Amino acid sequence: MARSPRLAILRPDNDLLRLLDADRTKERSYSQPCRDWPEVKSHLAILLTPADEQGDEGDREQPERIWGLGIVRPAHETDRDRKVVVTAARRIQGLVPFAGLWCASGERDGALARPLPESGPVTVGADIVFANLRRASPDVEREVQALLPLLDDGEDWSDRELRWRDERDALLLLAKIAGLAPNDFQPVRGWDRTAARAGFLSGLTGNAVQPMLDDIRGRTAERFSGVGETVVQAFASSGGRQSYDFEATSITERRVIDGGEGSLDAYYYHVDTRTLVVLRYLCPGPKGLLSSDVRHSLDDFLGRVHRLPRSARRSAGDYGLLDDPLFLRIHEQVPFTAALHRTSSGAIYPYGQIEAAVSAAGLHGLGGPSTDMLTRHLVPTDFARLVRDGWFGARHVPFEVALDWVEATVETVGVALVVVDFSSRPRGNGSGIGTRAQGIT
Repeated sequence: MARSPRLAILRPDNDLLRLLDADRTKERSYSQPCRDWPEVKSHLAILLTPADEQGDEGDREQPERIWGLGIVRPAHETDRDRKVVVTAARRIQGLVPFAGLWCASGERDGALARPLPESGPVTVGADIVFANLRRASPDVEREVQALLPLLDDGEDWSDRELRWRDERDALLLLAKIAGLAPNDFQPVRGWDRTAARAGFLSGLTGNAVQPMLDDIRGRTAERFSGVGETVVQAFASSGGRQSYDFEATSITERRVIDGGEGSLDAYYYHVDTRTLVVLRYLCPGPKGLLSSDVRHSLDDFLGRVHRLPRSARRSAGDYGLLDDPLFLRIHEQVPFTAALHRTSSGAIYPYGQIEAAVSAAGLHGLGGPSTDMLTRHLVPTDFARLVRDGWFGARHVPFEVALDWVEATVETVGVALVVVDFSSRPRGNGSGIGTRAQGIT
């Protein structure tokens, strides 16, 4: 039986409740008198009515009641309090008494044995509170079920959910390169977990792309339609200051759909400059950064990739820092979360640095490199900016050659995400297109 989700109690004031009631999707910051959060993760929040709304019928004391439910995550500590962020608040029709939730079946004075926390996580009797909360009323049960998918519960996550997480993370990261701001990515925020099958993209609502005979659009889906499950979505700005136009294709091989192990390579391809960048998603092993199986998979992948065409010499205005398209995304093996406005943490390393560390570890008999041997890495924000400005990636790569790389990915790790960027924006310093080179500090 899976454990109950992390629970927290909040006693917000009337002003915050009015804001939550006005816009249930917007995040609200709230300072509460509690600093003792055991972990920085989201909790299912029980929102209680303020004290001035508890009493009626004279001065007779009324039992504490539930105003609604929501999702809360801890933010930074202040001198006395803990700043938290509340989102996805859902008001319950009719005030539900709260005190009885502390009593287990058959208990009479359970509430006295389990005093309510003033505010913050429920650390005692959380299973009883959660079970009784769901029994409180059909309205409460319905709202609980609507909020549970927004939590990151470690008991039930699977290899498929890790791939969902990685594919979602890659989509958001490559969308930043294509020019999207996180707040503009409405289709991702509206992702439907129940509709997702082999790939994260299959749970998105968006514009389906039909293959076209004389265009790059749809060519990925056309080439890999018989491999397994291929899902294509198109994303384009509809006016305003943002300007973006790209399509995302998720390819999941049949053996992975059938339950086999699989990892992910994420591809970004900019049409105007024919720039290719590849991210392979990896988790650090217990004895080193790359296990022998991972290194073998990388060697197999690189052995199948056709040699990229290289121009005879660089343009005089081309100041790209790295020509190698392959990067490794290293992050902890944490479960999928549907908090879609954030990307998972992790460092990004150029493959050449990993390759040098593997060689150095072998020379010193260490077996495999550790993260301590890697002196420099990129954070996702910097990586997205440098790719967008043309500093990273192999340029002048024909699209068919990029698809050869995708084919090698599907054969070796099973899942590929391909983002093709049609945006005609001017590129930055690294591309040498209509710009003057500047130094990077």
